[in-house]
Amino acid sequence: MISLMLLWLRAVGLVGQAVSIGGAIFAVAVVRPSRPSDPARALDRVLAFVTWGALLAAAAQVGVLVVLASAMGDDASWPLGAVLDSTVGVIGLIRIAVALAGAAVAHMLRRHPGSTTLGALLVSGGALLALTGALASHAVGRVDGGVWLVAVGALHQAAAATWVGGLVCAAVLTLRSNLAASESWLRPFSRLALAAVTALALTGVALSLAYIASPAAAIGTSYGAMTLTKIVLFIAMLTMGALNHRALHGRLGTGSWLASGAGAAPDLPPSGSLVFRRRLEVEAGLAIVTVFLAASIGSAPPAADVQDQRASLAEIRSVFTPQWPRLQAPSLAELAAATALGDPSTPHSAEETAWSEFGHHVAGLFVVAMGVLAMLERTGWAPWARHWPLLLIGLTGFVAWNMDPEGWQTGRIGFWEHLLGLEVLQHRILLALTALLAVAEWRVRSGRHPDSAWRYVFPLVCIGAGILLLSHAHEVSNAKAAFLIELTHLPLGLVILVAGWSRWLELRLSPPDSNLPGRLWGPALTVFGLLLLFYRES
Repeated sequence: MISLMLLWLRAVGLVGQAVSIGGAIFAVAVVRPSRPSDPARALDRVLAFVTWGALLAAAAQVGVLVVLASAMGDDASWPLGAVLDSTVGVIGLIRIAVALAGAAVAHMLRRHPGSTTLGALLVSGGALLALTGALASHAVGRVDGGVWLVAVGALHQAAAATWVGGLVCAAVLTLRSNLAASESWLRPFSRLALAAVTALALTGVALSLAYIASPAAAIGTSYGAMTLTKIVLFIAMLTMGALNHRALHGRLGTGSWLASGAGAAPDLPPSGSLVFRRRLEVEAGLAIVTVFLAASIGSAPPAADVQDQRASLAEIRSVFTPQWPRLQAPSLAELAAATALGDPSTPHSAEETAWSEFGHHVAGLFVVAMGVLAMLERTGWAPWARHWPLLLIGLTGFVAWNMDPEGWQTGRIGFWEHLLGLEVLQHRILLALTALLAVAEWRVRSGRHPDSAWRYVFPLVCIGAGILLLSHAHEVSNAKAAFLIELTHLPLGLVILVAGWSRWLELRLSPPDSNLPGRLWGPALTVFGLLLLFYRES
């Protein structure tokens, strides 16, 4: 539970840091010099984001220190003083002070938007925030190359924040103004983003050489596998960014999905303007997802330091080798007799493994059926297929019964003690998301509320599930066993993100531009089900 709370707090803090740093640079280096049609309003909006981002980073850091103190304490007292006296505590306090100072400067700059001094202080504060982030990373604990790794890590975080925070600001501003009016700052931001991406890639390679070091470590450890997943998301963001960059600079003319016309942004027809905005939304959303994954990577030990617990290529291949699904589960009596049931400090018994695989495989059957019916509905040949969300009700009921059998099914662990477990809590969140999705999507598909806000629940739940799967944590003492389980979650997370974002684009675009993304989420849902159907833990 503690590790999950620290992971989420770190992720939220990194999002706040990105919005604060990226927004500061966006305000000072992009919006203010570019003189948009309404400069005061645009600058004020960006600085408001900077203020709230800095406050979010500070609040998350306070949460980290409180959670660490609670983890070290007992029912009588929390050793908060000992935490604050430690290196982690000192760095955390500095980080809180820098974030709060940044929020104050951004607030003052909103009142005095022409102040060069305040602008310089805001950007300098962002650099310090990136430095404190690097000081809280693995670089400080390295015996050799610590200073160099801190410097590279700080530059990496600053580049990531410039890109991610800038994307969030650009997406929000573009959403609230027409594309022609936004051109004055979109073009300079595209050049700034290109520089940030270059720095991000170069520093990422340098950090990978230090923390991963070898191909075996890249594919055989949690740190390496998540880094490879991050690269996949990075490539997806680059693809969206490249399309938008080329559209802005007038070098695409191959249809609305690639630019909706040749020429500069003001010359884009209405459909092209809408496609551009929606692509920018998705790019910003993927950037936030990547930040959560980066937080998960930061919580794992560097791959170069994991020697004995690396998974071999044969072990990885065995996990991904398709086998006939397990459609028969052990009895509850057999599960209750398993001495290791519900104990994360011991390896899973054969009965637990069989029960878990059975649950994943049956769930996979449900999801494959939903994906196939969703594709069938889209053809228009079977109107009855629109009721496919009702299968989610059956899936939710099955998962509630099958999930975590050491709880109410066998009574091995008390209800509240069981609910507060790290893995169980994550599963309960996913279960709640599934139930919400079932009700919301069926209301939309049934034709009763086709244009209501409920239609966005499906893509948002898919995106939320993807984030949870990519940053999934397991209380398993055997690091290799935890990695092999996690290795199956990473492709699941990527596929469900495809389903979520493609459905989001379908809803946000108008025909015919919505046709392409509309054809993607059904197959993606089917692939997600197939991955569940062939899920293995042994």
